[in-house]
Amino acid sequence: MSVRLNNDRLCLEVLPELGGCVVRFDALMPDGPKPLFRPGKRTSRDPNDMGLYPLLPWSNRIASGGFRWRGNQYGLTSNLAGEPLPIHGDGWQQPWDVAHATQDALRLTLRSARQPPFAYRAELDYRLEGESLCIALAVTHLGDAPVPYGVGLHPWLPRTPDTRLEAPAEGVWEVDDAQLPTRWRALDEADPWCFAAGRGLPAGRIDNLFTGWTGLAHVTWPSRGVALAVESDPAGARYLVYSPGADADFFCFEPVSHDVNAHHFADPLAHGLVELLPGGTLSQAWRFTCLAPRRWA
Repeated sequence: MSVRLNNDRLCLEVLPELGGCVVRFDALMPDGPKPLFRPGKRTSRDPNDMGLYPLLPWSNRIASGGFRWRGNQYGLTSNLAGEPLPIHGDGWQQPWDVAHATQDALRLTLRSARQPPFAYRAELDYRLEGESLCIALAVTHLGDAPVPYGVGLHPWLPRTPDTRLEAPAEGVWEVDDAQLPTRWRALDEADPWCFAAGRGLPAGRIDNLFTGWTGLAHVTWPSRGVALAVESDPAGARYLVYSPGADADFFCFEPVSHDVNAHHFADPLAHGLVELLPGGTLSQAWRFTCLAPRRWA
């Protein structure tokens, strides 16, 4: 059963039993509700058909059947049909419990030990605050040995021909056919993937991670008369942009805490992973604020 939050400016619908995902996030405009996230398919049982879901205890893909940490080898298997690598952790694939709900706030909780060595307790908060949706995610490690954790969000946003993204970054990771990073390159203003000053989305496929983000981004839809500011707290240094191409009616702007496949880098902690000792907690918050384009363009 879904849970609905409302204030006089925004409406949010969450489905706790389906990965704690957001089904709808709408701005309440004079001419009717306008989706800020892609409206979810109510009959679907796939979080990838919805508007947003949390990423934990890591984001994106991990290669080589698992990873090695502090002398221990941990195996991980594929958890999504058609995807050969384990992806996005397991929080998005489990039912969450409702711990507290009011008209404009919701707290969900989850305990998981499905993917050793990750054993954790998580809290996921959704709150409407004026024109903003505030999301907070906290993950506490319950295992006996230190383990690297990461978090993020996977929003699905409407894509129109005039969609523009403003998201400053220093560089981007190029990827191979398995969507694993191969080479980092710096971005300059001439690069078609440089979104620092605002740019339309690429016509072709994109599924790449950007680094050196300032923690603030804007998405604008001029033809829809609405825009969205995305903020990360603490300031997130990374985001991922995904879209299959210009014919798609969506794209994803994913604020994440670590690089793709960071578990296999020479220094995983330098690439955003956070080692949690038993009882340690990793917390991150994000704010999605509805704006009229003229207020920031």
